[in-house]
Amino acid sequence: MEISFRPVEHRDFPLLLAWLARPHVREWWDNGDDTLEKVAAHYGSPSAARFIALQGEGRPIGYIQYYRADADEVGVDMFLGEPELVGRGVGTATLRAFLGLVAQREHPRTVIVDPDPRNGRAIRCYTKVGFQPVATITNDDGHPALIMRLDLRTPTPDKEGTT
Repeated sequence: MEISFRPVEHRDFPLLLAWLARPHVREWWDNGDDTLEKVAAHYGSPSAARFIALQGEGRPIGYIQYYRADADEVGVDMFLGEPELVGRGVGTATLRAFLGLVAQREHPRTVIVDPDPRNGRAIRCYTKVGFQPVATITNDDGHPALIMRLDLRTPTPDKEGTT
């Protein structure tokens, strides 16, 4: 499966707004009161390196970002915007491809993700890529988060879960 990435541009804000309104995204990602202005302010900010994930010849399929958590660690967040792609391994393939881009650009020692502990779909995806749970916390928004970490110095599992 060919996955590529391009930086988020202003022209992507209506697409992001539409994706954020979809039930499978809204359940875990957002508070549901987005407007085009709010999306532009948030996704246009430089607080993270923000990308549109593309499948094949350039079909937009989701959003993914990374940010520097500290000198040796990068955080990643993502969602698939297209509901028909959920549960088909596309998220796992997207994350694997994105980790290659992050490693090349940032050279982090570890990568972290922080899904809601009830989001089994995301946790399965992260586990398939090699992330391990390390703690459950309450994030800055007051919501529970399962901190999962991937050490980039060790091999990650392949599609069958072996290294």
